[in-house]
Amino acid sequence: MVSEMTGDIGMIHACNIISKTQTSQDEYGSPVYEDATVSSPCRFFYYNNSDNRMISPESGKHVVSAPAVILPATVTIEEGNTITSENTGFAKTYTVTAVKPIYYMFSETVHHYECDLEAVE
Repeated sequence: MVSEMTGDIGMIHACNIISKTQTSQDEYGSPVYEDATVSSPCRFFYYNNSDNRMISPESGKHVVSAPAVILPATVTIEEGNTITSENTGFAKTYTVTAVKPIYYMFSETVHHYECDLEAVE
């Protein structure tokens, strides 16, 4: 079923999703977290920001674009998660800044997620 769902929207890339999970508490009652990593098919792309920011270097005006990723509905993803990639053009580490569920038409079932990303420098 996963391959059918991912084939629908051309998930031609792969990524690792890293999330922090609370595993215990220390002697002071503060939570202790560990990284949990999940591999997933995905599709990276660039989109023009909704605020249509323009930069004007000496070479002329340019629209600023931002990276994003499409993930299957079978993954668990939240703002603040880290996504790593080794795909050409997207071989970086990113922080998820927004998660948008995309639903099947006329249904309440999630088809996939579109996530806005910010590169970690």
